[in-house]
Amino acid sequence: MSASDKLGGYASGFGELNADTVAANVTSNYRLIDKDGKTYGKGDLPGYIAKLRKIDDKMLITDVAVDGDTAWCKWQVGNIVGAGKITFGDDGVTEEQLFYA
Repeated sequence: MSASDKLGGYASGFGELNADTVAANVTSNYRLIDKDGKTYGKGDLPGYIAKLRKIDDKMLITDVAVDGDTAWCKWQVGNIVGAGKITFGDDGVTEEQLFYA
């Protein structure tokens, strides 16, 4: 799969709040860095997604911009609105830094 396919799969997984789809599109050393600095790895995705599913059953992803191996997006789950900075490559998404209030 190409890097753009991996990024698209990652976005689809978060849009559907499907941990298996997200995990299929990340690298083994993937890091999700929450706003408080807490880091989640690939193995933490099921629990992380389960917490999001308690808020809503989907994530709305908009305003996606891609430049090389970095993407930015706006997202919303329930009343929580945030942004993400995503680093990715042919092997999958390696990191996402989250920003939200």
